[in-house]
Amino acid sequence: MIDNGHISARQFMILAALFGIGDAILYVPSLTAIAAKQDAWISALIGWGEGFLLTYLYVSLSMRYPNKSIFQYSEDILGKWLGKAVAVLFISYFFIDASLMLMEIGDFVTTQIMQETPIEIILVLFMVIIVMGVRSGAEAFSRVSELLFPYFLLLFTILIAFISPQIKIENVKPVLAHGIAPVFGGNFRYLGYLLESVILIVMFPLVKRPARAAKAYILGNLLANFFLTIITAVAILVLGADFTVLLAYPSYTLAQKISIGNFFERIEVLMAVIWFITLFVKITICYYATNLGIAYTLGLRDYRHLTLPLGMIMIVVALATMPNRPYFDSFVSDIWMPYSLTYGLFLPILLLVVGDLKKRYEKRSEQGTM
Repeated sequence: MIDNGHISARQFMILAALFGIGDAILYVPSLTAIAAKQDAWISALIGWGEGFLLTYLYVSLSMRYPNKSIFQYSEDILGKWLGKAVAVLFISYFFIDASLMLMEIGDFVTTQIMQETPIEIILVLFMVIIVMGVRSGAEAFSRVSELLFPYFLLLFTILIAFISPQIKIENVKPVLAHGIAPVFGGNFRYLGYLLESVILIVMFPLVKRPARAAKAYILGNLLANFFLTIITAVAILVLGADFTVLLAYPSYTLAQKISIGNFFERIEVLMAVIWFITLFVKITICYYATNLGIAYTLGLRDYRHLTLPLGMIMIVVALATMPNRPYFDSFVSDIWMPYSLTYGLFLPILLLVVGDLKKRYEKRSEQGTM
């Protein structure tokens, strides 16, 4: 590993949980409700099983090469040139994902909080924080995530507790009114976010004990699904399916609706802080994986030299990938899921199958020569 730092299993679990929540906490309720309507919470529940299976796939692959990065064992499995090609594909996915999320921050802040601030200023400021985190190494930003996690739990609990008096059970009725097909339609969009957890494979070798890393990976994914299911269900129960579909940030709107005793209200800053915490962790991991992958591919000894120039490129890419909000909504709804499917499912299965076949062939060859 180019980064010789180590993280604990607990830190990895927290990273996996916050990564899984990431930007999904703002977008998942509306995206799933577009197809599933009032059954969006069922779409999220189905995601628990899918998330477990996907994480099990990533763990199975990582456990076979516990001390190597995916960029290294891709070459071991597929050969030098084909392995490097697959590594480049993964790097591009990590980089595009980070760029999209950076633009999400800019769009959110400039449309909901600081409307008169140029979006470029927001992108640069947040990018500086990300670069600092990545340059500090995996140990440093893992510890920061560990410190931020209790604040996330506290703010999320406050949000759910204070909005719960406005819950209306009739908003989820009738259950399965349009059959099971719309539920899977909503789940298809939800799955697009789950597939992004393949990026955490890059962090797996940093955990000291692979067995504990595997448990932490799975538990972190389940925690993320728990929080996403809760926020989806609460959005439907409070706002209703039709209103949730129309909102760009339904979770943020939930915080705006909080009113306790006519004095404790409009605390949407809570939702903003929750999102900044989860998105900081997710972008940092994506950007760290991108820099690490490029360093491995180019044979560099230190990835930190890449962080600043790549950060400037990422700001430009972020602005180019999201020219307007309707374009972004269309991209996330129609393109992101098939795109993520390639990297989150097909390529890991390819590496796992080819790696097993190669090991069996080598074992038979050794037995034949004895």
